[in-house]
Amino acid sequence: MDADEERVFAQNNFERLVAEIPVRLSEREDRFSNKIKRSKITPLKQLESLYSFMRELYAFASKYTPCKKGCSDCCYYPVTVSEVEIAHIEAHTKNKRNKQLSPNRGLHGTPCPFLKDGGCSIYEARPYVCRRHVVLTKTNEWCKPELSNSETFPLLKFSSIDDAFDHIRRESKSFENHDIRQVFGNEA
Repeated sequence: MDADEERVFAQNNFERLVAEIPVRLSEREDRFSNKIKRSKITPLKQLESLYSFMRELYAFASKYTPCKKGCSDCCYYPVTVSEVEIAHIEAHTKNKRNKQLSPNRGLHGTPCPFLKDGGCSIYEARPYVCRRHVVLTKTNEWCKPELSNSETFPLLKFSSIDDAFDHIRRESKSFENHDIRQVFGNEA
């Protein structure tokens, strides 16, 4: 399938997903950011609440994507993490951050340190950017690192989820992002 055909497929797929999303999920997504902003829990607990809701929302979206267990091309992309996400990974896995950040040199094409045997070894604790990466093309061919930046396709995006995540980062003072390889590197 060529890029134009994939783009049309992805756009149609996106429109089907939007039309078929259950009303209760759509309404919860619309209200989610305000719920997080009003909550009195810590930013780490807010992040856990966000991830829990994202599991439900993206479980619905999974039938519209070629992304399946064992597909790991996106694990070779840059993966940004903020301080609150690093703390979440440390709290939910046995992995601890490096004492010093590794250099950030051309990390696209370098496997994530948590990619083990073709799968994510911290899947339940994976960062926000990984959770929201859902492609809508017919195949995952365009996800290959060598092709991933050559074309642009419609991607799934939820504005209230993004707004909630931005709020959590502000509340936790997680203003700086690093690539996961810099933070966890070879020690993962």
